[in-house]
Amino acid sequence: MSEYRTEPLVVPVCSGLLSEGERNRRVALTSFSGKLAERPTVPERDVICYECGRHTLVPRAALSSRCTHCHAHLRMTDVVLRHGAQRLTVRTLGDVTVQADAQLSQLSVVCRHCYLEGRGSGSFRCEGTLRVACSNRIEGSVQADTLVVERGKELILTQGATVNVLEVYGKVTGRIVARTRVVLHRGAELHGNCFAPTLEQAAGAKHRGEWSRSASV
Repeated sequence: MSEYRTEPLVVPVCSGLLSEGERNRRVALTSFSGKLAERPTVPERDVICYECGRHTLVPRAALSSRCTHCHAHLRMTDVVLRHGAQRLTVRTLGDVTVQADAQLSQLSVVCRHCYLEGRGSGSFRCEGTLRVACSNRIEGSVQADTLVVERGKELILTQGATVNVLEVYGKVTGRIVARTRVVLHRGAELHGNCFAPTLEQAAGAKHRGEWSRSASV
């Protein structure tokens, strides 16, 4: 039985024993296509790190990542807070929902969007919208891009709120600093000083307090 020998893939460059066609064939066997060598691109999204406040790119489908600037661990999942929840501090790039049966205090929430369907008090910092769908008294600071108070609900802000846009369908009591505008829809009430470039007040809406275009006044 003849001895089986594997064909070497190493090309003898200077020996001259191989024909040009055979040499090219063996070079092709040991070479990788440029398309195969390319790394696949991973879809990413731009987020704001809740620790250092700078923009960073994270994988779109990841459940967690790290900030490229401060290397803080970034959580990106949604969080639901129920009645009797022991977790009062939440840091996430996802959304936070306080369920309708909840009555939670001393919350510290940093998130994208927050939905107060139940009673929740503490501090809130939302990159997106903070929507109040239940009458609440918030003892801590409130910062959001958009603050929405739904019809028939009353929101008391003991430390006020700093937002880009405030939309009121119900009733709000507290000092408001809005960088863009305040919108009072039909039947809405705002009790407290308001600092905003624009105050839009529909028929039947009430504002009791001073309005200034600048918060420095």
